[in-house]
Amino acid sequence: METKDNILEPDLEALTLHGVHLGALRSHGHPKMKPYVWSNRNIFQIIDLGKSKEDLKVALDFLVGIRKKGSIILFVGTGFAAKEITKKVAEDLDMPYVTERWLGGTFTNFPTISRRIDYLKNLESQKASGELEKYTKYEVLRLQEKIKKLRKDLGGLVNLNRLPDAIWVSSANYDKIAVKEAVKKNVPVVGLVNTNADPTLFDYPIPANDNAISAVSFILNLVRETLINVKIAVPVEPEAVNLKKDNKNGKD
Repeated sequence: METKDNILEPDLEALTLHGVHLGALRSHGHPKMKPYVWSNRNIFQIIDLGKSKEDLKVALDFLVGIRKKGSIILFVGTGFAAKEITKKVAEDLDMPYVTERWLGGTFTNFPTISRRIDYLKNLESQKASGELEKYTKYEVLRLQEKIKKLRKDLGGLVNLNRLPDAIWVSSANYDKIAVKEAVKKNVPVVGLVNTNADPTLFDYPIPANDNAISAVSFILNLVRETLINVKIAVPVEPEAVNLKKDNKNGKD
């Protein structure tokens, strides 16, 4: 692993070892991914890891810039290979995330989603304070089930009070609805694109295997290690101006 300009860069051997080069079935290949295909092996496509490494560096540069500004990156990974690691990385970076299912309208109808988040916060606040005890047992059970469902769907978004400054997508195919909404709302899209997806929907596509836990985890851990030590700029407040009059020598 190399470090250049505070960006971690994996060598080709590490990318190969974690299976980043293993693409989708040839029969499922997307025509716009042809420039990223190195060769075909039996029925599978093999990704050009030279381009993966190059595009990963560009993507990390962009994410570092976002991080330095103290801006928001929403991490999305609903695929089986991405759920656990996407959530962990987002939590380590104190960023919002979606790992269960993308609710339609999360971006395109954000005010409605925001109200649902506020409703969840309110219910959890009532539960913590004991306010739910005023309801009947049946009503309490219903409210607890509602909290459980809302927490599953929106738990990773409780601190998201506006659209993010960028979205990380762990799988272009699994999370295609999230990608489409981000494009519609002009939110920059960064993430993994296998050979069966359209890379032109991404601002910063990283050609990579998004079906294997080892490949997805390797790249996301790289994202985490790169971003976690980035110094976040703190807005400098202007110095307070001393408006007191000089009382020296009795002057007002």
